[in-house]
Amino acid sequence: MTNSDRDFDIVLQGATGFTGRLAAKELMARAPAGLRVAVAGRNEAKVAALAAQLGVPGIVADGLDPKAMAALAARTRVALTCAGPFALYGDELVAACASAGTHYADLTGELPWLGRIIERHHKACTESGTALVPCSGFDSVPTDIAVHSMAAELDSLGQYPSRVRGFFRIRGGLNGGTLHSGLALGESGEMAFQNPGEDTPPSQGSEPEPAVFPIPSQARWAAPFLMAPVNEWNARRSSALLGEVGGAYPFRYTEHLSERRWHRAKFMSGLLTLSGALLASAAGRSLLRTFGPKPGEGPSEKSIAEGFARLILIAGDLDEPVMTRQWNWSGDPSNLITIRCLVQTGLALANGEASRGGVLTPVAALGSNLKRRLLESGAVTTSGE
Repeated sequence: MTNSDRDFDIVLQGATGFTGRLAAKELMARAPAGLRVAVAGRNEAKVAALAAQLGVPGIVADGLDPKAMAALAARTRVALTCAGPFALYGDELVAACASAGTHYADLTGELPWLGRIIERHHKACTESGTALVPCSGFDSVPTDIAVHSMAAELDSLGQYPSRVRGFFRIRGGLNGGTLHSGLALGESGEMAFQNPGEDTPPSQGSEPEPAVFPIPSQARWAAPFLMAPVNEWNARRSSALLGEVGGAYPFRYTEHLSERRWHRAKFMSGLLTLSGALLASAAGRSLLRTFGPKPGEGPSEKSIAEGFARLILIAGDLDEPVMTRQWNWSGDPSNLITIRCLVQTGLALANGEASRGGVLTPVAALGSNLKRRLLESGAVTTSGE
């Protein structure tokens, strides 16, 4: 069976979880007429109920079952998955997609796991033209497309600052799937940042920035950001992959939270340290399991709708920037923004917009197409000076 002869254009795995249900709803709202979509998961009753609600086929498939994942991958041109933690539930589907020539995208932000799937599948998928695109949610599409866009704009103007910094302002809630991905990393002992892949070394000769520092041009303060290691890594890897065709970024990118006042920035810095300590200890993980959201749980619809993310990129000095650009995302980052990014990635892959194969970042796979789709869908707006 060739890729074009398959039963479906997109299958959404893990569709019955909290994030998966949101993604399924978004996919059906955005899918063009005639796109063949199916939903999949391991619980037969839940899959049947969701499939009936959406009016699409349902597939019962356990992510830990290699035969089930091979059968799923063989039936679709694109597989999307919300079934994390991906280090626990992602290996079989990734391997099946790599073997079957099925494009793939997920919501992971699990760096150690990314290193493993790059090692296992990047070379073969590069040769076959199969695009595996992890980190296609809030981690790390907003950062990836913003940095890529600024790099292109700076290049067109002949401006080449050595530094670009990103500053996030966010409001949103936590769902059980995201929490349990963090808990799984803590249990594995892989919470510490690891650079997965020799093609993305940290910048050399750069002094580490303090945890809290002023942003003069914004009259705000920077603090550490939980997802900065993932987003910075994706930006570096995009640069490395684009550099293979002459498009590497000439600057170092770092990422932070943006707070209005110094004491708030110090508080967020301390909170991040505490969160890391809790995830790294058995007692801390027990507390988070007891009092945090359970798998399948998440914020209310009202909370999701009222969330947002603002990403401001500043090129050059913080007091007198060469360029400043702002990206305004509506909706809860961990729930609404993330599934909008995943769905548009999947639709782009189904439309044949991937430029190459391999284990890729969103930008390396899709170039500016993903940015265009997200802008046209109203998921994000931009402004600058």
